[in-house]
Order: sequence, then C-alpha cells, then structure tokens
Amino acid sequence: MTALPVQPECPRRVLLIKPSSLGDVVTAMPVLRGLRRSFPQAHISWLVSRSLAELIAHDRDLDETILFDRQGLAHWWRSPRAGLALWALKRQLRTGRFDWVIDLQGLFRSGYFARATGAAVRAGFSDAREMARGFYTHAVSVRAAHTVDRNIELAKALGVDARSEDFTLELSDAARQFADAFCRERTLRPGGFVAVAPATRWATKAYPVRQWRNVIRALSRDLPVVLLGAPNERDVCAAVREGISGAIDLSGQTGIAALTGVVAASAGVLCNDSAVMNIAPALNVPAVVMIGPTRAEHTGPYRLGQALVADVPCQGCRKRTCRHVTCMQSIEAGRVLDAARAMLAPRSA
Repeated sequence: MTALPVQPECPRRVLLIKPSSLGDVVTAMPVLRGLRRSFPQAHISWLVSRSLAELIAHDRDLDETILFDRQGLAHWWRSPRAGLALWALKRQLRTGRFDWVIDLQGLFRSGYFARATGAAVRAGFSDAREMARGFYTHAVSVRAAHTVDRNIELAKALGVDARSEDFTLELSDAARQFADAFCRERTLRPGGFVAVAPATRWATKAYPVRQWRNVIRALSRDLPVVLLGAPNERDVCAAVREGISGAIDLSGQTGIAALTGVVAASAGVLCNDSAVMNIAPALNVPAVVMIGPTRAEHTGPYRLGQALVADVPCQGCRKRTCRHVTCMQSIEAGRVLDAARAMLAPRSA
C-alpha cells in the first residue's frame, strides 16, 4: 500500500461511490462500516443505482442514498430529459458539501461524479480504468487481490478503520417479513432449506443445466431446495427444476430485499459466480460456488464459503464468450453435492 503524502483531515460529510452491480455493492460494505466506526458523527452518503438502493438504504451506518439512474442518464448529450437529469444529479452532488469522496467503482463516470462534488479529498484506486484516476486528489495503490480486501486497503490508506469482519449486510424489515411469510406458507423452518441460484450474467460462468438437475435432484431428497433468480432468469430456473418435485421456484418473485431475506433464512447457498455469492457470506450464510472463468482469489466467496474451482489449463481466463466452456462442465455434480452436504451438515446436526 502506498503511503499518502498528506493524511486527510477528519471529514464531516463523506460520499461513497459504488453504484453497481449488486454483488459489487456488497463488497463495499466494510468501507461503510469503517467510516462509521472512524467518524461516528459524520454524515455518510452513498451514490448507488436506483435499482439497488433497497439493499442499503435502511442501514444504520448510512445517512443518505443518492440515486444514480443509469438508464435515465443514457445519451444525455442528445436527450434533453437525460441532460436535465444529469444536471440535477451534478447539482445534488455539488450542494452535498462533501469533504471526502471515496470512489470504489473506478470508471470514468464515477470519477467524473467524484470531481463534480468539488470535495477537497477525492480518493480512488491508482489503477482505476477509463482515466478515472485523473479526477482524484488521492490515487491509492493497493496490493490486495480480493475485491473486498482492495476496498479495505484503500479505506485504510485514508485512515479509516475498515476490517474484514465488517463484510456484513443489515437485513431490512421488509426482508425479514418476506422470509417469515414465505417459510410459513411453505411450512419451512428457518435454516431448513437450501437456496440455489443457478443463473449468472456471463454465459461462461453458468454451470450446465443437466448438472444442476443432478445436484438438485439428489439434494432435494435431503431437504427442500428453493430456486432464486431475477425475472429474466426464470427460464434457467424452470429448466433446472424440470421433473424435480422437491424444488420450490421463487425466480422472478423476489426483489432485492426479499432475496436477502430468503438467503438469510436458508441453511446455505449453491450458486455460480454471481451476486448471491457475496450476499450469502455477508449475511453469515455459507455458500458453495462453482467457478470457471474467474479467479476465486479475486472475486470468490469471502470469509465464509467454498469455491469449487475448475481444474483446467485455461481456468481464470475472464472471457465472457467461449466455444467450449470446458471449465464449468468439468466440475462434476458429485463434487458439488459432496460440498453442499458438508456445508449443510453443521446446521442440520
């Protein structure tokens, strides 16, 4: 970690920039926790995508969410409505009178928004992409590999007492209420089912449907299986559930709050490299994660959970398209099932 030439003064108003995606927002939680611990009287705001705000808006360590509407701001240079929306957001950032801004996104637009605040301290990663570094007053070089640890290291360079155990999510009342109602309706006890999220945004991260079926069919003989997914992932969930009577399909029926509630009530999670992989351990729920084109040491389950990494020469290629996807196919269903049963054993004992 590179030492800062001048340690920033204690801030009164802080803005954290991490608009998206869902899993990435979760990885920023230790910075929020550390800021509140270090500066208990500070006003802490978070610039976050409108669609993700319900994940953090209720958090006791956060004073304010500033909503970023990516779709609404698209093509601002040719759309008067989008141009006005961008102007309004910039004005909100400027009038926030922030002393510090910490940009954990590291893209041009997040750096631009940091600069728009006019804050005296604008910190981000020295290896930020799209020339975002040019907007910072403090470009911090970090050595950590995992995304969560990188965020913590950046915060520590500013004198923030961020810790790995701060990787936690606070459930909202809506999340708890949904999970309680779901368990009652399905006669499930909390901790008496396993949550499975079979979909992912990258095609190369997807565990094959036929192997998911083998895992779920066997696992559903042990305890109920609940399938989770966004509305656009319903087809995947329907395909893996086909012919399996012991699986409950909740795909498309849970917003972010409800999703976190169901995950928190589960005994454990099975998933690909996706947002649920981060949500589960942040809720103190173990996860078994199948990983092929990504690197577990960079983005794998943090502190709680197990990564089943494909044993192929091209593992970790980071490609979003692939002709063969040998990596995900090579993770045998028996291996996943064994890991799942080992994960669930302590909670069923």
